[in-house]
Order: sequence, then C-alpha cells, then structure tokens
Amino acid sequence: MKLFLIAAMLLFTPACNKTHTNLNDGPAAARKLSAEVSGAVAATATPKEVIICDQKNARIIMVDIANNNQITWEWKASGSYAMIHSAAQAWFSNLSDAKLVYNGSYILATASGGGVALISVSSKKAIWYDYAGGNTHSAELLPNGNVVTASTTGGYLMIFTVDSYINDQSSQVKAADFEDVHNVVWDHARQQLYAAGKDKLKVFTYNGSCTAPKLTLKATYTMPQGNAHELFPVYGSTTDLWLTNSGNIYKFNVTTGAFTLIKATGSVKSVSSGPSGYPTIIAKATGAGGETWRTDQLLDINNALVYKNTAIGLYKARWKLVNTFSYPAADHFHECTHP
Repeated sequence: MKLFLIAAMLLFTPACNKTHTNLNDGPAAARKLSAEVSGAVAATATPKEVIICDQKNARIIMVDIANNNQITWEWKASGSYAMIHSAAQAWFSNLSDAKLVYNGSYILATASGGGVALISVSSKKAIWYDYAGGNTHSAELLPNGNVVTASTTGGYLMIFTVDSYINDQSSQVKAADFEDVHNVVWDHARQQLYAAGKDKLKVFTYNGSCTAPKLTLKATYTMPQGNAHELFPVYGSTTDLWLTNSGNIYKFNVTTGAFTLIKATGSVKSVSSGPSGYPTIIAKATGAGGETWRTDQLLDINNALVYKNTAIGLYKARWKLVNTFSYPAADHFHECTHP
C-alpha cells in the first residue's frame, strides 16, 4: 500500500510543475519514475541498530546505521524518565557497558562511576539500580533475576539480589575476588558464568539462591596474553566467545578451552557480531571523544568504517540483537524477591 501511495503521488503531480513525468514519454521516463519510487522506499530501510555507550555525553544511544545513522533512542541517568535520585546519578558517569536483555525489552547498563541499572527500553525507567563501585565495567543477568557485576578497581565480582521495590538498597554480596576483572557472561546452556581479568579466564557455577547467592570456581584458563578486556558471545554460536586483550582479538571455545587468534590489534574495548548483513564491529580506542580510552567511530573487523560521529565519545558498542547464548527464548523480567 505504501509503494502504491508513493507512486500515485508521483503520477499526479500538478501540471504546472515543469518536472512532471508523463508515462507516454517512453522508457526513460518510466525508468525515472521507478528510480524515484525505489528511492522513496529505500529511505525507510529495515532498521539495523547499534547500542552505544557515549561517555562524552553521559548517555546510551541507539543508532540506526541502515537509515542515515539516525539516533533512535537515548537514555541519561539525569533524565526525569530514568527516575534515579539525584545523589545516585553520579554513579552513572563514564557508562562502560550496555547489554540488551529480557528478549530486547531491557538494557542492563554499567558505569565506571560504580552504577548498575536495569532499564526499560519502552519507558526508559531504571526499574532497578544500585552501586557496585570499583570502576564497574560489566554486568550480567543470572537465571533467577539477580545481577552479577565486574569491578576492575579492587578486582571483584558482586551479586545483587535484585529488588525493584527498593532499588539502591538491594541486598548484595561480594561473590569472588578477581584481579582486574573486566567482564561477565552467562552461559544458559551450561548454566555457568565466565569472567576474564589480567591473563586469566575463569568459569564459575551459581547456586541460584535468592537469599544467599554464591559463585563457585569451576575452572581457570591462562590466556595467551594479558590485560583481558572484552568478553561477549559470538552471535549464533553455542560455544564461542569474543575475547580481547592488550594486542589481540580471540575466540574462546567454552567446550575445549581453546583460544583462537582472530586478529592482531590492540585497544579494542568491544566486539559485536550478528547474522548475515551485519558486519562484526569493533570499538577501538583512538583518543577521540575526550579520553584516551574512547573513540568516535566503529570499524568492522577488517578496519572498514561502519559509523563515525565526531560529537560522541564512544566506549563500547553492541548490535541491538537478542543474545541466545546467555538467555532463554522469550525471556521476560523476573526477580526472585517478588515472584
């Protein structure tokens, strides 16, 4: 119907318009009309969005790279919609990660200021938030709705018993000491947690308790090189995780424990892949955006430019795609404190 209406509008342009196209003018005119219609339809291509931590502007944004890099969504801790009390807004300085969770309905965000929040995409309200401290770099959902965070300064994993009724007063426990830990990823199929810091990648099991949550170390792997940073599922894989450190991008196989070198390149803060038509994107620190650890662009894994915006200070970026490695199908918000 949309195509018919566009064509009709072009066909019935008033005669006083000197650029009017007459179908009787022959094949050239018909081709011109077809191009005009195709161009109008292409202007609303299928969205292909990326979620970006824009530290320079203290926000998370979604950018549709298929439609002129339009910013389709923005969240700030200071926004009235977020409903984060004024004293806690400083926790969300230097946003460090933003993961799509609960089947695309929420974003789980962390910030180096120490904050962690579960944000409704539709309302932008932080339905739960708290303080983890220690330069919080990542967070992950656990199966019962609790959240585990990774803090680099002091080196620890923290489990929060999520309670959206009281927000920043949720019960919490330091679940593990882990030097310079930068990330956490849940494996739904194997019911275990991965985290990496320095030159170690560790695997933990989780007891699933609401009142006394606990992680137990299951295995430790030594990486080929130190200073681990990114750890995130390879889209569509049931076994592989992206892993970055000082100078390389790897894939880590969770069943064999093997590290496979994918590309020699340093300062990569995030890697995100997708289905056919989605390039694997990397956020590689260049110093653009106000700090040495930021950039103003996204590259594909072969260094071709995917997105650039000199007004932002980008830290991590992830395709807006459901993560089937970490979460069950049709997953929806739940918390063990209020079943």
